[in-house]
Amino acid sequence: MKKLALLCFLIPAVALFAKSKDEYLNDLKSSDDATAIAAAQYLGNDGAKDAIEPLGELLKSNRSAGVRIAAAAALGRMDTKGRPTTILREALEADPDNQVIYTELLALLNLKDLDNADLTRAVEFAEQNKSSDLFIGDIIARIRKVVPKKVEAPKAEEKPADAAQ
Repeated sequence: MKKLALLCFLIPAVALFAKSKDEYLNDLKSSDDATAIAAAQYLGNDGAKDAIEPLGELLKSNRSAGVRIAAAAALGRMDTKGRPTTILREALEADPDNQVIYTELLALLNLKDLDNADLTRAVEFAEQNKSSDLFIGDIIARIRKVVPKKVEAPKAEEKPADAAQ
């Protein structure tokens, strides 16, 4: 009986201390890395569509790699095609940290936005500039299993105008 009474007291008390989505959105701007990371994780798990742009800003910021990794991972958990893929591609092309780039590529794979040209551009950029990193090379190979390179048909040799006569 005491356990039941304790539960009846604790559950409403915990609910009083739970943060709202707006508070987590504000926490993304916190100067404390742990607070920003926790907010990104919560918003990614929640799939909060209104968090896409703030997470993108955090990902493109000069914050620590851990914060940027949390933002990229959160974007990868969004069940939305389009804008998250574009944000991840833009960040990938600008970020110097290979750990963050690996997470961005993994997030792109998780989004399954396979028809998006930004996915193709991001993978091509990583192949050309970052494939020497073993982990990035591995994730590129995994992405290429679902998004193979498009092989262009060889162009037919043009005949000179004189030869046509």
